[in-house]
Amino acid sequence: MPLDRSTTFDAMLSINPPVGPVVLLNIISIPPGADKESFLNTWSRTGEILKTAPGYISTQLHHAIGDGNFIVNYAVWENNEDLKKGLAMPEFKKVCENFPEGTEFRAAVLQKASISGICVGL
Repeated sequence: MPLDRSTTFDAMLSINPPVGPVVLLNIISIPPGADKESFLNTWSRTGEILKTAPGYISTQLHHAIGDGNFIVNYAVWENNEDLKKGLAMPEFKKVCENFPEGTEFRAAVLQKASISGICVGL
């Protein structure tokens, strides 16, 4: 199930002209019984690949407190087009094959919102 039911992840990546900066918000569920260390090792390898891609700025992984298998990845990119190209890199796709069977990824591409007196947008 997509995070945003009104727009697919592919549509967010394909907005033209490109918009940026953007955040990739990826909510990840590792299935019960899966090797979390294996997941983290694979995620680390994908991160090493993506940080070489044009437009990559940063990433931060967050995980639920305790032994939970709920993980959130927050990655900042120059724009949606660079993110799309990074995710299409053959070496990235190859490493992704090593995530534990049944791992679920739900992602969205986000931009800052501006709310007067609360938060600053672009």
